[in-house]
Amino acid sequence: MSRQIYRRYQREFWPAMLAYIAIMFLLWPLLPRVHNELLKIALALLPVLPVLFVVRAMVRLVLGSDELEQRIHLIGLAIAATVVSTLSLAGGFLAAAGVVKLDGTILIWVWPTLVVVYTAGRGWASRRYGGASDVLCDNSVALYWRVLLVALAIAALTALGRHQLSDHQLGMLCGMSSALAAWGLVLAILHWRRRQRGDREAS
Repeated sequence: MSRQIYRRYQREFWPAMLAYIAIMFLLWPLLPRVHNELLKIALALLPVLPVLFVVRAMVRLVLGSDELEQRIHLIGLAIAATVVSTLSLAGGFLAAAGVVKLDGTILIWVWPTLVVVYTAGRGWASRRYGGASDVLCDNSVALYWRVLLVALAIAALTALGRHQLSDHQLGMLCGMSSALAAWGLVLAILHWRRRQRGDREAS
């Protein structure tokens, strides 16, 4: 993958992702206060707009990749689709049986879960083909840096919108930010250990 294609992906992906996070954490909680039906529909669907730009950036990245990278992306997507669809099916059966109570808000987590599982699946596929699981390509930003940046962005947006969030939402976002930060630190430590091991083997 060329450096130019990856830089284009970064320019397209991160602004859209940050816009999605900002909308979800700052504007979407205002929905209960909106009484105009059309305005409520527009506000409810507003997060879909940056998601479309994220998908566009990812599609353009995959189309600009070589055949091996496209295969790795395909494996990651197949794993994500299988895991998320199976979890959705299991959740549907449990809800239909009355074991658990699920409302429509659970659908909001389908796309983020798909992205997370896709990232993990793509990392596994990359290792399987002899690549590194913590980078997108040789000239990319390491995965642990991206995870830490997302954790920082969520923490910052949570702090800015804390007065508009309920205690439940605030706790959920703080937990999400902490979990991502912990994950990023673990990835950084593993990356450092692999580098140390490689240096010892080289010497």
